[in-house]
Amino acid sequence: MRSSWPPDLIRGLIAHHADPIGHLVGILSGARPRVRDGCFLYVSGRGLAYLLLTRRGYSAITLGHVIVSAREPSDAIWRHELRHVAQFERIGCAFLPLYLLWYARHGYRAHPLERDATTPTTLFDA
Repeated sequence: MRSSWPPDLIRGLIAHHADPIGHLVGILSGARPRVRDGCFLYVSGRGLAYLLLTRRGYSAITLGHVIVSAREPSDAIWRHELRHVAQFERIGCAFLPLYLLWYARHGYRAHPLERDATTPTTLFDA
């Protein structure tokens, strides 16, 4: 069976170190990926996505170029998650430990990466 995905997206299936984690979360949520704006999107209101997201009050998580959402993301949520993709690309391997450290220190609302994703300013603008 031939894939309908562009060849560069197939090569980019694991373009970032966090992509495999995102694919695993999406698959363990019983979702099938689709491509949107150059990212892989998994939408599922059950399984691991439900446990990781909705119980904490979140609607989506970004891991590299993979976005897992508990429901179809609104335009605002999608822009927010795409900003996290840009952060992953800019920060690289340090993103996950840095995110967790800042989360422990600042919480969600005052988290510098979340604030940047909510209101894109100049933190990661070129």
